[in-house]
Amino acid sequence: MLRKMYMKRFIYFFVFFLLLTLSLFFVMNRLSSKTLEDNLIGASKNQLDYVKGILDGIMYEANMYGVQFAADSDVRFYQSQVIELSNYDSQMKKNEIVDRLRQILLSSRSIESIGIYWKSEESFLSTNNTLEARLPFKEVQERGWRIVEGSLYYFAVYPYIQKNGKVEPAQYVVGVKLKTDYLKSLLKKAVNNDSSNAFFLFNQQQLWSEKEVDNDLLKAVNSMLTPQPESTVKYDYHTKSDDYYVLSRYIEPIDAYLITYTRTNDFLQPLDRNRKVFLVSILAVLTLGLFVIFTFYRNYYRNIRLLEKKFSQVEQGNHNTRITENTDKEFYSLFRSFNHMVAEIQELFVSLKTETDLRRSAELKQLQAQINPHFLYNSLFYIMSVAQFSPDAVMRMSKHLAEYYRYLTKLDRHEVTLESELQFAEHFLIIMTLSKKIEYKIDLPSELASLPLTPLIIQPVVENAIQHGIEGRQGAHQVTIDVKRTQTAITIRISDDGKGLSLEEIHRLETQLESDTPPEGIRGVGLWNVNRRLRNTYGELSGLQFSTNDWGGLSVLMLIDFSAEKGETYATTDRG
Repeated sequence: MLRKMYMKRFIYFFVFFLLLTLSLFFVMNRLSSKTLEDNLIGASKNQLDYVKGILDGIMYEANMYGVQFAADSDVRFYQSQVIELSNYDSQMKKNEIVDRLRQILLSSRSIESIGIYWKSEESFLSTNNTLEARLPFKEVQERGWRIVEGSLYYFAVYPYIQKNGKVEPAQYVVGVKLKTDYLKSLLKKAVNNDSSNAFFLFNQQQLWSEKEVDNDLLKAVNSMLTPQPESTVKYDYHTKSDDYYVLSRYIEPIDAYLITYTRTNDFLQPLDRNRKVFLVSILAVLTLGLFVIFTFYRNYYRNIRLLEKKFSQVEQGNHNTRITENTDKEFYSLFRSFNHMVAEIQELFVSLKTETDLRRSAELKQLQAQINPHFLYNSLFYIMSVAQFSPDAVMRMSKHLAEYYRYLTKLDRHEVTLESELQFAEHFLIIMTLSKKIEYKIDLPSELASLPLTPLIIQPVVENAIQHGIEGRQGAHQVTIDVKRTQTAITIRISDDGKGLSLEEIHRLETQLESDTPPEGIRGVGLWNVNRRLRNTYGELSGLQFSTNDWGGLSVLMLIDFSAEKGETYATTDRG
């Protein structure tokens, strides 16, 4: 199950990497398309603004000439002068005005003709003095731009300025006709290439264009147009096969739109081709990657996972496991070495277990041997001291000493009960009370009486409390043994009201107990032995702790961590 999970993770990572690469490509492709389109639109807007600037200049020129001749004194007084002058002078005056009009045409590329029409006399002077040329002038009553017969005119009238808000009838009209072909030729400056087109749309009806405009596009654009004189408006137009962007600029004086549109497919086609090539490459990489994964799984991954599984079994203590599956040549030598290694480990563990059992047994006997003579010597000294004046005390002491050694001689196993170990310590305390004034108290909860305990673990601490605590302080006489249970451990606190230890002495004593070798001489050997045995038997969390009690004496906390025997680890701390 674990093998499949790891393999799935590898496949998921591979697919995720491909999807991430694909996503990044699409993002970059989209950004490239967007950047290209923005650049195209920016260029088209600049071209549109350029054409708009030219058109503004043309309209300003036509407007200026119209106003100029509408306010010209020769034109204004022409009719009255014609009546007063002779036919020759009248003709010369007429020729003079027409020559002035023709001079304008010579200096302008955009003006086709200029005419002046007097309404009352119905006389007409123009650079194009034909009957058809005067027709657009007859209906004009006010100045402005007009489309007449497919041509763009600017008309100026006299009087040019109306007084007091009254509308006076026009006396004469000055008309400036622009060259339609020239205006259409400006559209070339508003397109990028063959994928673009431009046209003028007057009154949303009349169309000027040098190239054919698609009717569907024209209808769609016509429905979207809104007059915004100061800005270029962008529209999008889509068909089943093509995409367009449309730019529109409204020319308010002539009520017309300058419109350009560009088909973006031609520009984006290389990017689309690159995207298709990339997708094909991704599919090829995906197919190749899956094939490599399958090959890796079949030839290597299964064998590596098998080896990992066998190592895990060895780690859990199963030294009988072997690799017997048929393997490829690449792994034959490795698996053979594994089987040989496990066989060697199995033999080593058997040898190590035997050696460890022998060592621990010898160490335990050695530690007990160090404690037993120590206690015996002290007990005999007490008996000798009371034998001279109290035979009854000798008998009582001998009785308890006999019970003490009976306890020792029956220690044919490594564990006793907590109750029997405390009875053993009590025999020692009773012996001590026969030789001096000592009061003791033992508090053992009944539910803990049958708790198994390593032997000879409490008495040395009690002996140390009397020998180095009570005997070192005048008037000291109290010893207490208090047994309690915590969540994961048993604490046995042995307290006395003796001379106690300073913080520096406690620190030195704790350092001494942590040593791998017992202290020199006999002082401290008992506590070192007890601490060492607790560590060896119940784990590193067990051992002795020291603190000063309320009497001013020393309290020794014996902490026994039973969780270590269950393969668990707990941190139990009691500072008293």
